[in-house]
Amino acid sequence: MKRNGETKRRRNVAEEAEQGGEDPAMWENLDRNFRQVQSVLDRNRSLIQQVNDNHQSRMADNMSKNVALIQELNGNISKVVSMYSDLNTNFSSAFHGGKNGQEGGGGASGTRAN
Repeated sequence: MKRNGETKRRRNVAEEAEQGGEDPAMWENLDRNFRQVQSVLDRNRSLIQQVNDNHQSRMADNMSKNVALIQELNGNISKVVSMYSDLNTNFSSAFHGGKNGQEGGGGASGTRAN
């Protein structure tokens, strides 16, 4: 059921953007990027569960597996930070570029939302 709701929501966002004179491709791109971030976050949730399960088992082999799992988790956290930074830059550029008629302008590069 959730998938149908997501598809309907994406369609509504694109339709509303067209009616409002906004660029639907920009919103679709943002939606795609957010889904990529969510995929990494979902993987992190799975990794955390595996680490917890291994830790609770108290078996030496499982505990040693946690090293690789935690390293992957750490790398994924860095990916998420980078993805959100890119999203922020892309959104700011598109928003300021659309409002000012500039392509990728607005000086938003390198800024981060807190």
